Amino acid sequence: MTVPGESGGAVGQIREPAAEPLPYAEVTDGEYAARVAQAFTARQFGPAVLLSGDCPRCQHPIVCPIVGEIYRRDAPETSSDPGYRTLLCSCAADHPARPDGLTGCGAYWTLSMEVES
Repeated sequence: MTVPGESGGAVGQIREPAAEPLPYAEVTDGEYAARVAQAFTARQFGPAVLLSGDCPRCQHPIVCPIVGEIYRRDAPETSSDPGYRTLLCSCAADHPARPDGLTGCGAYWTLSMEVES
């Protein structure tokens, strides 16, 4: 996935959420990242990039903030950032069997991110 420097992103297919709520399950699939890379939009938001679209598993809307730097006083001076980010569904929909205190359907995936200037 290439993340634009200012605004924009990909336009994807609109999918309807499943008729019956999917039960919570911590799962991934090779297709999740491909779907997200095609369908999510990206926009700059201060020091972060906000990725938004429908979860590739449950199809509910989600927003995933990606922060490229660590903001703390004792941060290391140099770091190598390979650009990989693991994202997870954070939808507000009800998913049976979801542990207390968590959000989403349990789906997760990894993207390689590049920032265009």
